[in-house]
Amino acid sequence: MQIPSEMRQWVLARRPVGLATEEDFRLETAAVPEPGPGEVLVRTQYLGVAPVMLRYMTNNTDFERDLEIGDVMHGRGVGLVVKSNNPHWQPGDLVYARLRWREYAVFDDDPYYIPMRMGHPDLKWSYGVGTLGNNGFTALIGMREIGRVSDGDQVLVSGAAGGVGSNCAYVAKALGAKRVVGIAGGPEKCQLLTERLGFDAAIDYKASGVESAIDAQFPEGVDVFFDNVGGELLDQVLARIRRHARIVICGRISEYLKDPADYHRHRNLYRIGLMDGKLEGFFVDDYRERYPEFEAVLADWIRAGKLVPHEDMLEGLEQMPAALIGLYDGTNAGVRLVRIDPTADQGR
Repeated sequence: MQIPSEMRQWVLARRPVGLATEEDFRLETAAVPEPGPGEVLVRTQYLGVAPVMLRYMTNNTDFERDLEIGDVMHGRGVGLVVKSNNPHWQPGDLVYARLRWREYAVFDDDPYYIPMRMGHPDLKWSYGVGTLGNNGFTALIGMREIGRVSDGDQVLVSGAAGGVGSNCAYVAKALGAKRVVGIAGGPEKCQLLTERLGFDAAIDYKASGVESAIDAQFPEGVDVFFDNVGGELLDQVLARIRRHARIVICGRISEYLKDPADYHRHRNLYRIGLMDGKLEGFFVDDYRERYPEFEAVLADWIRAGKLVPHEDMLEGLEQMPAALIGLYDGTNAGVRLVRIDPTADQGR
């Protein structure tokens, strides 16, 4: 493979105020790095975006390195090894890692990069950004390890059309759930949930009467709630849980842009104790030692038709800002990612 001397990369141009805009990013040209001792050079194939990236831009997390003005944007993706000075990696290997928003990336054995060799290259490489990467792992961890979904459970998922949520119904059904209902915004997304993403029913949070809709779908209460939204919606569901319910706290996109003083004050937390329930959050990277196990389970389900990934793909590195911004205006459905290398997947 011919390696060029230059590449493109997106850097942080300024801190966003509220939602990110195109002006917060700057596309630059830089030299393709030469890997040093112990380092690996990869050609980026796909990059993913996630709502949390807005917090990266304001250094509002404790699990990502600070991002200074002029730094290359943080992000994870799938890369193809093109040169290696590391015995653990060979040219032609596929890796899912923290690659940042650039066409070529270098990593080494620093645990920060969380490199994972993709063990199922017969499947679409792009799945490494979604179902066979953090999105799928998060759905599996939340449903199996935290929610402990089993035969007969009735499951509710918020943010059901998003990158994680779009995997949740399939995962819950594979674990034995009796019924899975998703919450999304607008009739088109709700139709997608039931026709394409494996949900038995959908609730449109943009329509009136969300609480009555939950009551109608769960007359006996909710066994498992996989929450990506937080805020008032979480409170509404807590009022409707069954005994021994499990509440999986995955995200709270409804409050990412709010000042902590404006966070919703929950009235129904007492019902966790009243109903002998469990409410637990988690961080996917805490399970990194089990990533190969999760990947194998999800890959088997894909091959068996039990899990059908849904991708919302844009083309070209130049689309990265728009891909991220669109997460907040509701234009995405499924795992949102960007194909960086136009020849990606041709090696399958």
